[in-house]
Amino acid sequence: MNTQSNKLFSILLLVAGILMVGFSAGRWLAPLAAWIGPVLFMRFTRDQKAGRGILFVVIAYTLAFLIAFGRMWLDMGGMGMAAALGVLYGILWGLGYLADRLLSPQLRGFSSTLVYPFTVGTVELINNYTNPIGNWGATGYTQYGNLPLMQLSSVTGMVGITFLMGWFASTLNWAWENRGSRREAFRGLSIFGAVFALVFIYGFTRLNFSPLSETGDTIRIAGITNTSQLTLYEDAGGYAAWREDPASPLASQAVLDRWESYFADTVREAEAGAQLVLWNEIAGLTSDADLPALTASAQEIAQQNSIYLAIPLAVFYPAKAEKLYENTMLLIDPSGAIILEHDKFGGALVEYTRVPGEKIVDYVDTPLSMIAGVVCWDMDYPNVIQEAGQNGAGLMLAPGSDSISQEPIHTYMAVFRGIENGMSVVRQAEYGLSIAVDPYGRVLAQTDFYGASDRTMVAQVPMKHVTTVYTLFGHYFEWVCLAGLLYLVARAVLTRRQTN
Repeated sequence: MNTQSNKLFSILLLVAGILMVGFSAGRWLAPLAAWIGPVLFMRFTRDQKAGRGILFVVIAYTLAFLIAFGRMWLDMGGMGMAAALGVLYGILWGLGYLADRLLSPQLRGFSSTLVYPFTVGTVELINNYTNPIGNWGATGYTQYGNLPLMQLSSVTGMVGITFLMGWFASTLNWAWENRGSRREAFRGLSIFGAVFALVFIYGFTRLNFSPLSETGDTIRIAGITNTSQLTLYEDAGGYAAWREDPASPLASQAVLDRWESYFADTVREAEAGAQLVLWNEIAGLTSDADLPALTASAQEIAQQNSIYLAIPLAVFYPAKAEKLYENTMLLIDPSGAIILEHDKFGGALVEYTRVPGEKIVDYVDTPLSMIAGVVCWDMDYPNVIQEAGQNGAGLMLAPGSDSISQEPIHTYMAVFRGIENGMSVVRQAEYGLSIAVDPYGRVLAQTDFYGASDRTMVAQVPMKHVTTVYTLFGHYFEWVCLAGLLYLVARAVLTRRQTN
């Protein structure tokens, strides 16, 4: 190729990579494209001078993440937040290509292919422990729906999927560069292929020989989403009026009407055989003045119908308060007692008018199983949710309230937490996708807020906890990636000194 053709080819690689990565993440879902995008970006950086190549890939990743998450970031904090997060994510995910470009040429043989996957695994570690809005952007989420591959999360956490996808990119580029030595290229591809096959064999085996497929140890759970928040505010005279005086007669009547509609649906589902009923996040919206009476009514409903009733509350205070509301989930048992109370902690950076809870998972041992409970955004913090799996939770209740810019990825993210921690997950969402899955990520029921007139979701949900390697050893694989990266850095430095 001449120089002009090379430049055109490089531009095409970059544009194709942006499209592949951008439209496989966030609210889009193109699992195969997520494997191809990094292959193209790596080919681009290896054909460029290091500084120039990395700069363009950082810009490319910034654009890709804006395609994937830009609308959500705009909804959360406007243009400034969208731009800042786009650049931050672009830099963070560009680190893998920087390490590959600088270290791989210093290493000999197939081991050089491990630089990129070890680095992206380390990037996921950084994202998990430092990102204030959870592990949004993690590569593994792009593989939702590939159940055999998703089972890898039960062993390594979701970072194992990221590692495998990164290794695919570096192996393919290594084989291309060593195409002159067919035996060497074939040997490298065979090593990756064997690991890839083992991952899928494990996934297929786990899915087809899972104990839960034989026990039938399930309970009937109903998720209820009724009148929306917008309807409530309209009935209360508008959101401004609600914030000014959430305990006014008009607002109190609107709150009472909303609760009564949820109570009616709860009784209907209990009479149909539901043993546990879960409302969507903020379904129990009220003022602090009306809360005691409404909570007492909920306890009475649970007792009269002999059900577990999970009610996510949003308790509002006058607008003069620094923090306007508390976001809490209550779990009431068939005796009418409140046995679990969880304050939402996730997403406090963007939900700045909410009183943030402590970063913990609340759980309670019941005759049904160990039941854990969090609210919406809390499921985006694997380091915290892992506590539920380690304590043997068989069911995670995770009510949510999303927006169209977060759908359906926010629900898919919760499914991975269930596979990692060996527990069923029921997520009932307003303005989003409601889903019930077993501990293997198999969908038992789902309902889309935007595509259904009846948003009630009913499923027979397994309650037995499944022990996983992840629950036993936690985030060990992320630290393996960090240790592997440091080892390769040391090898590359030593090799360079010896050649000089």
